[in-house]
Amino acid sequence: MKIRLTQCAVVVALASGLFALGKAPAWSQSQVNYKAVPILQPMKDSAPTPDFSLTTPEGKKISLKDFRGKVVLLNFWASWCVPCREEMPAMEKLYQEYKQKNFVVLAVAVKDRKQDAVNFVKELKLTYPIALDPDAQVGHVYGAWGLPATYLIGPKGEGLARGWGPADWHNQAARKLIQDLVDGKR
Repeated sequence: MKIRLTQCAVVVALASGLFALGKAPAWSQSQVNYKAVPILQPMKDSAPTPDFSLTTPEGKKISLKDFRGKVVLLNFWASWCVPCREEMPAMEKLYQEYKQKNFVVLAVAVKDRKQDAVNFVKELKLTYPIALDPDAQVGHVYGAWGLPATYLIGPKGEGLARGWGPADWHNQAARKLIQDLVDGKR
């Protein structure tokens, strides 16, 4: 019993010393506060995200790897999704503010008719890239079971954070998060 207490004390002392020296474990070293956007959960291993190729409403092929070198806000949405309709104008503002700073919003319409998606995009005056996933194949790969679903992806294609549900993507906290990411903080 005494040995076990001593071992616990040593572990606590070592951990405290590491934190005091600025040598925190890797899981706690993030310079970015992903929780600034309440729906987001940091992805622990920053694993590569699955690449995909879809078609735009204009018939052009588009893939996730086309955006390597940029921070990507990958958003799964549908024209019939009320929370999507509420959050996408703020995503447009965020895109306009950061598109010249290696940031892009890539919005994937899931289980939506092409014309409905096109009408939605026109109505909301969205200018960021749109891709069509009518059978939700890519949505399922990413676990977008409910909409909206959002992933933040780093410039090397690494998954940084993910979230489900709507968010205010143009408030001060979200803008600071994106600024930190385009500045290279992780």
